[in-house]
Amino acid sequence: MNTIEPYKKRSARFIKQAEFHGWRIKVYGMSAASGSVSSELVNEAIERILPQLPYPASSDVRYGAGFLIIHQGTLRNWFLLDWWEHEDILFHKLFSSPLNNPGLIEPDEESFAAACVHELRVISFESEAWIKTVLRNEPKPDVDEYMRQVIDEGAA
Repeated sequence: MNTIEPYKKRSARFIKQAEFHGWRIKVYGMSAASGSVSSELVNEAIERILPQLPYPASSDVRYGAGFLIIHQGTLRNWFLLDWWEHEDILFHKLFSSPLNNPGLIEPDEESFAAACVHELRVISFESEAWIKTVLRNEPKPDVDEYMRQVIDEGAA
């Protein structure tokens, strides 16, 4: 029988907003080993992953807004790239790198993984922020306000 480690909440920290060819991406970090993600890994992730976003950033169905979760996990480093299209659909790409070679970031196309419980907290927050600021916001959607809404919480 598999053994399960007791759940320990991980910090989910807003790092910065990155811009790339019209995209505005909220960058978050979390780590199984420490409370923060190295700036080197953040820079490498932004440089290697944001070019994977579709172009153009804004269109009739795309809003140029999304988020990137950088998670130093227990098995690998995980990078979740998510963006909004067609009003309420979250598009998703998963990348990973070995813990001992964090700069070797590659698409994780062979995996059926979507997100772990720690990453789902950020995704849930982002979903609620999108509903509040874009889908329910009258008289018009406010993507700028969505970009100002961030989760930044420590472990408990």
